Amino acid sequence: MPLIQVEHVDKSFATGHGSISIMKDVSFIVKDADFLAIVGPSGCGKSTLLRLIQGLDRPTGGRIVFHDKGVDTVCGHMAMVFQNFALFPWLTVAQNVAFGLEALGWGKERIAAQVERYISVTGLDGFQEAYPRELSGGMRQRVGLARALSVEPEVLLMDEPFSALDALTAESLREEILQLWRDPALPPDAVLLVTHNIEEAIQLADRIVVLSRRPGRVLAEVTVDLPRPRDRKSTAFYDLTDKVFSLITQPGPVSEGPGTPEGAPAV
Repeated sequence: MPLIQVEHVDKSFATGHGSISIMKDVSFIVKDADFLAIVGPSGCGKSTLLRLIQGLDRPTGGRIVFHDKGVDTVCGHMAMVFQNFALFPWLTVAQNVAFGLEALGWGKERIAAQVERYISVTGLDGFQEAYPRELSGGMRQRVGLARALSVEPEVLLMDEPFSALDALTAESLREEILQLWRDPALPPDAVLLVTHNIEEAIQLADRIVVLSRRPGRVLAEVTVDLPRPRDRKSTAFYDLTDKVFSLITQPGPVSEGPGTPEGAPAV
């Protein structure tokens, strides 16, 4: 059974000039041990979709199911890593990592042990007492990652987590995310990544859901059948990049293929 089922989800927002449709009839699944990426043009609802999946917002139509139960409130079995770090500037690194655990009502000793573990896992040893303003962008994103992993989520949601970082730092963190995901002793069971970077999606993900221009619809689901580590200079990598780019930039939506279980053609 899938971890997450997104079933015919619509989302619109009311404005002073009427309703704006952000996404329409979006369907796909997230399986156990999946690394799934969502790509699409700016404004197609990628980040909104993550918020709907975690239960931070509700769809206008359709439903989202986690472990065969509808998501109608914030799901504690998922955690989010944000593009803009979203750290509390008045808290130290250790206090930021501990924040979610305190909200869960854990005891002090248990929190301290968990914070120590995930500070070590994310390469933050020695920075426990530092404040976010004293850290580089890459280190701040590590704090956000440690905070998300410390609650040991089944699903890690990542909203363009590398877009604010320089190229070398982003590349290093991508490799670390892959190592964490592939380690059976560490969470999460699945990763759902939103990105505007097609090469990043192909480098990291096993499957890519491609969304159209607003209102976002599922144009296709692309399987990334390339061995790891993936060579960006290979012909296969280039061809796959070109395929996804062509899907995103085409004039209109692709007609949905019959019999596709996720509601979109697999390519």
